Amino acid sequence: MTEAPLSGDSFEQVAVGLIAATDGRLLLQHRDDMPGVSGAGLWGLFGGHVEPDEALSAAFLREMDEELAWRPRHFELCLSAYVPPLPGDRGYGERVVSHVFAAHLDVSPAALTLGEGQAMALFAPDALPAAIVPGLVAVIEEFARSRTYGRVRREWDWLSTTGLIVDAEGRFLLQHRDDKPEIAHPGLWGSFGGRVEPHETDARETPEEGFLRELREELCWQPRCAVLYDGVPFRTLEDGDARRQLIYAYAAPLDAPLAALELREGQGMTAFAPDALPERIVPALRTLIAQFAASDLYREMIRLARGGA
Repeated sequence: MTEAPLSGDSFEQVAVGLIAATDGRLLLQHRDDMPGVSGAGLWGLFGGHVEPDEALSAAFLREMDEELAWRPRHFELCLSAYVPPLPGDRGYGERVVSHVFAAHLDVSPAALTLGEGQAMALFAPDALPAAIVPGLVAVIEEFARSRTYGRVRREWDWLSTTGLIVDAEGRFLLQHRDDKPEIAHPGLWGSFGGRVEPHETDARETPEEGFLRELREELCWQPRCAVLYDGVPFRTLEDGDARRQLIYAYAAPLDAPLAALELREGQGMTAFAPDALPERIVPALRTLIAQFAASDLYREMIRLARGGA
């Protein structure tokens, strides 16, 4: 499999899942051994075709519902790739782009209902079945070495996002948090972002979708791109609270004038140089900004904020 564009009118689009249990095993589907089934009789990933005008994440969730009667709460897009033709392919040939979502299996396998395929089973990444879709072993081995695998195999109580929003001068857009005792770090300077929907409602969204939604809600603005910088465990709660939080940190260029943003949450907003951050800033954010400012991605965000293509 090779990297591919996320979409294209001349390509068939499929959305499939690398579904990881807490013990690290991956859920695979034993595909039906019938004419016309791609990879007939082999073990592969759950998922299927994206409908016209359907969002990739919506297609993934629909396929999981149809094939397993289940929708994950924690999932993220981890790979989009061309796939070669497989035994049983129905004329799609090489014009297929597979969008692979990593997801946490947050129920027991007994709670799943198999809606498609001969069977389902959990396999360790180093103990995969012999009769597996060609090329999938290499994808799984690479996935098992990734930070994405480390994130989605764990169970989290909260998923949150935070923004490393950089302007054309390399400054970071920060939010002066409301001075309310019921919120984390009241009165300090922090970043824009917030909770991912699955942990607030019955809705489902990827961390990136949650991040962009939060920016629309808090600033009435959305950047032209957002790039995942890291996903890190974080504690904003009091000592002794056992709840586990994972924060997805996204980098984004401030590609609009500051005056064009409409502050809908917090006391104020200002852009600060990384070496001139306010004294009263969320401590972990100061560390995160220092690390990010030394990265190539930081310089790329400055270039994009200046209008780079």
